Amino acid sequence: MTKRTTTSTRLLAVAGALLMMATGANGGDDDADQILARKALQEGRIRSLSDITEQVKTKLPGTILAVELEVEDHGRIVYEFKVVDPSGKLMEVEVDAATAEIVSIEDDD
Repeated sequence: MTKRTTTSTRLLAVAGALLMMATGANGGDDDADQILARKALQEGRIRSLSDITEQVKTKLPGTILAVELEVEDHGRIVYEFKVVDPSGKLMEVEVDAATAEIVSIEDDD
C-alpha cells in the first residue's frame, strides 16, 4: 500500500466517523435534518459520503479536514467539507449530496 493510498484511506475513515458523529442526536432542528438526510440516503436520493469524497478529491486539490451534512432551508442536502488547499488556505466547500457537484467554495480563514 502506498503512502498516498494510506492517507486517502485514513481521510475516508475520519470523514466517515465525522458523518456518524454529525448524524447523532444533537438537539433541535439538527435532529430533523439528520433524520431527513438518513432517509434520503436510504432511498437513494443522495449519495454516500465515500462516493462524494472521491468525487471532491478529483475536482479539488488539498486535504479534507472535516465534513458535515446539512439540510439547507430550501431542502437541498449538502456535504460541507473543510479543506486545506496546497498553499495552506482553509476553504469551506459545499457539495450537493445528490449530484456531487460543487455548489460553492469560500475562504474559511
